[in-house]
Amino acid sequence: MHLPGPDGFLLESDDPLRADHLRLNDFLVAEEQRDSAFEIDAGAWRKLPKREVPQLTLAVLHRLLWLHQNDAELDTAHLSRIRLSKLLRVLHDIKAEFTEPELIGIIEATRPLLGRIAPYGPIERVALYLKRNDLTPELCRAMRDFQAGLREEMSESQASMQSLRQTLHVLLWMDEWEPLDPPRCWSECVRRDFREMTGERRVKWRALLKHLRGNAPVRMPKGWARDAEPLLAAVGQQDFQDRIAAWFSPFRSDQPLPLSVAGSHVLKCLIWYCAVANEQQTHATALWLLDAKWRQKRNTEKSIVALSELGVTREELASRNLIMNRVADTMPRYLERLNESLSAITFNRLVDAPEEDLLIVQGQLHFYRISRSTGRIERASDNAVLELDWHSLPDQFRLTVDRDCVSPHQVEMRALLLINDGVFGRYFKEKPGPKFIKKR
Repeated sequence: MHLPGPDGFLLESDDPLRADHLRLNDFLVAEEQRDSAFEIDAGAWRKLPKREVPQLTLAVLHRLLWLHQNDAELDTAHLSRIRLSKLLRVLHDIKAEFTEPELIGIIEATRPLLGRIAPYGPIERVALYLKRNDLTPELCRAMRDFQAGLREEMSESQASMQSLRQTLHVLLWMDEWEPLDPPRCWSECVRRDFREMTGERRVKWRALLKHLRGNAPVRMPKGWARDAEPLLAAVGQQDFQDRIAAWFSPFRSDQPLPLSVAGSHVLKCLIWYCAVANEQQTHATALWLLDAKWRQKRNTEKSIVALSELGVTREELASRNLIMNRVADTMPRYLERLNESLSAITFNRLVDAPEEDLLIVQGQLHFYRISRSTGRIERASDNAVLELDWHSLPDQFRLTVDRDCVSPHQVEMRALLLINDGVFGRYFKEKPGPKFIKKR
């Protein structure tokens, strides 16, 4: 038996998430009645019992996927998806612990939604999980599949996507079941030595290496250093000195070394550990990095800035030609002027032809003619008639762009999309039928 929800979702009587879906039904009804511009009441959800968060998160993800898969049959699916996506962000912000199967579940449920929802939550959950638990082959495999599905355009923020990728690279660097690949990165020697450790020593070093961060800032945070102190004490000063000396010895070989994304962050955090150790011999060993040669020169500065935690100044690094002194960045004002120019161009790209009932649009790729009275769109280069592929539009766009072009405002909205057809042209498709012939 199917129980339809307010968004059209069909709930099976034997669905293991049935109670969570019924709660989501109530949520969608309440939010529609509140009509608060999609700003949900986050406070009530933050009071949820922590153990209810994983199942409810999974129910939201299943619901979002169903709504996308059945979008063509639903008129207002985008409204429910916007509300559910906002709820999902609230749930991801709650500091609840997930089990390994629950983590794998939300990673796998998020993967088919990449490009439609923010991708960060599941990996943030893994980072939280690792504070008390260890990785497993199954969890690493789920993260690799997730990583393979990531694309730059899936995030509104390039910086946030870069941070996510860096976090994933370092998490997967800790995958103890992946075959080693020494030509890939200098840091493979660290992974090799760790895997050769046994017993309690391996447990202590695993805890130290789990504290490495892919999305850490340039300077060492005080909180990171505070948490690092007991980890260093556990492995012991002598063992740490010996391992750092072994791992950093290639820096004095005068041979160009490979450096991966993960390896650069591993190196930075190992330098931070040297700073926290605050021991003369370890400090001297860390400075071997000044002699390192990398296969790609751009890796030099990326690998060496962590030495500032040992008192090595930018001026000293610049004097060794290891980094370049930067002048004040004037780019923001340049970009501001460029944006002003583009704004002015936008208006020049729309030309009214009232005698022919047309709005002429100059896109980045093509010219278009749009009938003001009917909303019909013609690509000038080949007279192909286009129509808005409304179901491909992102949900936020659908709040302002209607499915049907029945007003002057909707004509102008389509024109604005076509001005930037290099980006938004994918939201239009050719309409079958005879081509529209321009009047003479």
